[in-house]
Amino acid sequence: MWSKKGYSGESTGVEELIDSALGIPAIVAGSGRGVFEEVGQAQSDLGRFIVFACNDVSVFVPRLDHMVSLHTPKLAMWAYLRRDPTSKGYGNKDFRVHDAGLYGVELWHQWKGLKPLMALSGLFAAQIAYLLGCDPIVLCGVPCDNTPTFWQLDGVDNPHYAKHSRMLLDECDRVPEFRRSLRSMSGLSQMWLGKL
Repeated sequence: MWSKKGYSGESTGVEELIDSALGIPAIVAGSGRGVFEEVGQAQSDLGRFIVFACNDVSVFVPRLDHMVSLHTPKLAMWAYLRRDPTSKGYGNKDFRVHDAGLYGVELWHQWKGLKPLMALSGLFAAQIAYLLGCDPIVLCGVPCDNTPTFWQLDGVDNPHYAKHSRMLLDECDRVPEFRRSLRSMSGLSQMWLGKL
């Protein structure tokens, strides 16, 4: 077991990553509509940064340092698509892959038993960025509201967003240093955390 910065988890080797990116700004790209514009604006504002991208968005962002998902059964496919030599337009092929170890052992970084584990891949990626020591952590396409995803035509009526929003607020109260490092480019999360 490891325990650092208000979090704990099983020893799977990820503890060696903790504080490995101290003070480096992070961009977390989720699936919310406008994510690509928000990432572009954050990149312009930050200058130096590392990118954590979630789920299917991680295939398409121009730069990727960390691919993150709670949807492990799809993660191998997204990593393959990003690394496929015929997909030259998708940007760099050298990146780290992370999941929560919910579906068995994989050959990438697994944050198995992370407590507490945020229920949205974008918020899970923010947790990883925080544990790596990134500051600030800028949420792009992680509005924590009913904003449609980048590929949806219309909004969704998803009752789970209220739970996810409450989880983010509770976690920010529980770990004030996590809250202090977070900013957001849109939605309710921007209202709560402030803009970059």
